[in-house]
Amino acid sequence: MYLDGRLWEFTRGVRLRIAVAVALGLLQVTVGIARLALLGWVLARVFAGAHLHDLVLPVALTAAAVLARAALEYTRTTYAHRTAALVQTRLRAQLYEHVVALGPAHFAGARTGDVLLSMVEGVQQLEVYFGQYLPQLAVAALTPVLIFAFVAFLDLPVALVLLAAALFTLIAPSLWHKRDRTASRARQSAYGDFASDFLDSIQGLGTLKAFGQSGARLRLLEERGWSLFRSTMWVLAQSVMTRGITDAGIAVGAAAALGLGAWRVSTGHMSLAVLLVILMLGVEVFRPLRELRILLHQGMLGLSAAQGIFAVLDARPAVRDDAPRRGSDAIVPTVEFDDVTFAYPGSRGAAHDDLSFAVAVVSAWASSGRAAPASRRSHG
Repeated sequence: MYLDGRLWEFTRGVRLRIAVAVALGLLQVTVGIARLALLGWVLARVFAGAHLHDLVLPVALTAAAVLARAALEYTRTTYAHRTAALVQTRLRAQLYEHVVALGPAHFAGARTGDVLLSMVEGVQQLEVYFGQYLPQLAVAALTPVLIFAFVAFLDLPVALVLLAAALFTLIAPSLWHKRDRTASRARQSAYGDFASDFLDSIQGLGTLKAFGQSGARLRLLEERGWSLFRSTMWVLAQSVMTRGITDAGIAVGAAAALGLGAWRVSTGHMSLAVLLVILMLGVEVFRPLRELRILLHQGMLGLSAAQGIFAVLDARPAVRDDAPRRGSDAIVPTVEFDDVTFAYPGSRGAAHDDLSFAVAVVSAWASSGRAAPASRRSHG
């Protein structure tokens, strides 16, 4: 599955909220179990020839379970999105502080398109990752165990079949995880190249026209666009394959449980009413897996987008001020260079070597008409 330890570090401070979202999801599953069990009970009573007035209570309870489940779904979704917004806010603040620490020297040598893509769209992609994918992954992993604990009281063999099918459907797509991850990173790289070249072309349009390079730049953008198109189609193909594995696991598991249950009814080891309840619960055991299947692609994109964010956070300032700070009771308004050496990147030698001088502030002295006490020394 699409998990990353560094991404999990971004959730520090909101992990309790994520746990609450997972708890709401499991409570929703529990209400769903009650709803389907009640529905199976209604159908069993209908098949048994119950009168209409005998169905009022189970139908009312089923309707109440449906309304409760809808309320829980709304609450869980809203709560999860607020949690994701908090994570995004903290991540943007962390990125801002790190960008300030890097300073303009770092971004003078970086491609603007890549940086903007990571800091804007990359952070936005993580909203679905933190708000929906992570909580749904936990719910999908715990739901089969929860339903197995209930179904095992009704019929253990069928419960084991449902549990095995659910676990296979949850784990099998991870076999494609490495291929998905590689394809997604290739697509993210192609997207970054296209965004950078396109932004550079817009910013330097006058220069391209002046030097007759607009045609060459157009061909480069076409090449970047086709590379992005091919990598995107490959990512979608991998996603379809993963979803196909999930769908196959759900279909085979439901068919196996139905076949085993029908055989046990025919042999007298299970009643028809119990089979109806179990079949209804089979819908609920695979529902979180179907929802997770939809979010797998978003989880993959979020994990790939995080690589650009990590690249920004891992960058170190090109210029560091390692000089020790000097404490003083009175701050003298003076600008002083003390043994300063400076060289332009790529130059053969230093532009200034061992430069020292001091310049005092003259505003207060200029107002009185006296000469400012300035000292200057320079050597090298």
